[in-house]
Amino acid sequence: MSAVDPEDPRQDRPGEQPEGSGRPADDIDAEFARLMEGISLEDDAPLTVEDVLTDTTGEEEVPSVAVIATSVASAKALAGVVRLGREARTDGIDIPVGTRTHDSSTGAIAIGPLAEAAAHDLAAIASTALQRNGIVLFWRRGDRMTATRYKNGERGEDISPAIVLGAVDDLVEELLLGATTLEELGEGLDPSALSRSEALAWIAYGKKRK
Repeated sequence: MSAVDPEDPRQDRPGEQPEGSGRPADDIDAEFARLMEGISLEDDAPLTVEDVLTDTTGEEEVPSVAVIATSVASAKALAGVVRLGREARTDGIDIPVGTRTHDSSTGAIAIGPLAEAAAHDLAAIASTALQRNGIVLFWRRGDRMTATRYKNGERGEDISPAIVLGAVDDLVEELLLGATTLEELGEGLDPSALSRSEALAWIAYGKKRK
């Protein structure tokens, strides 16, 4: 039975190789240093939470905009239409947050910074109240622009935006292209803020306009 004597100078010491192991430790360290010459490990530092949260290598969030073109005489009447359209739906969809109505020379428009699904919800609500009067939903995000017909609460065909943009106020195209922003257009009217009686009154007011 043998024991390690801490006073024995022959015991291994840090930085030294045991006998018979080959090259001295100093030589191995020198060779490693030579191989690593000019190589930096700084970029391999562990990621932090801050690094992940501020990472910009992924796709940046692109603002979206929805514009619904109608033949309704005024923004006030369209706000009432949208409010009653929500009430008439039986599927529980609601007026998307951020929806506003505005006047235009070819009929009132409903707009908002809406995601695609929310934009189609708004179009379904508006066309439910308008019944046989068709509307067109324009939606854009980044390089993608779509146009979809709605009638009597149901989604119709997708069409080329270029085909129908010529039939509506230039304001619609300006909004879709960003030449006019929602902020520049002004506050507009919020359909979700109306009571049922207010919506009916606003629709009646709109019908009187020439």
